[in-house]
Amino acid sequence: MKYEKSLEDEIDWKVIDQLHTATNFFASTSTELKKIFFTLIVIAIPTLIKLSGDKLDRALFISIFVLTFLFWILDSYTYFYQDKLREKMNLLFNDIKNRNKTENMPDSNEEEVTIEIDRTSENRLKRSLFNYSMFLYLLVFIINLLATILFYNELI
Repeated sequence: MKYEKSLEDEIDWKVIDQLHTATNFFASTSTELKKIFFTLIVIAIPTLIKLSGDKLDRALFISIFVLTFLFWILDSYTYFYQDKLREKMNLLFNDIKNRNKTENMPDSNEEEVTIEIDRTSENRLKRSLFNYSMFLYLLVFIINLLATILFYNELI
């Protein structure tokens, strides 16, 4: 049997294409945020040390905490919407698949095309804040925390 797109299929494919473009935009924005973050860190550390008379100052540690937190939240925002758009694309793919089911098609228990079933909206915020991509921010946060403790204990 030959597949013929219905009007609903055409509309869904156009929407999927637009959602895919938006998802790619958020993904590239996330990459750019990480580049900007590390560039700012590399510039901020020597600048703040120089401004404080070539000595460590608590402003350095506070600045790194603020930058890390700010970029972590911004990057989590981009991840959140990537995930949300993928879920919407998944629903549209399933609509197309269900509209075009034939008697000869074997039943499939798989309901996902773009994302796994366990990636529900109820844990999206947690996934957005704590995923492999965000561990970079957590690592910088932990290193800065350790450096801050060493600084206040006058070990550095």
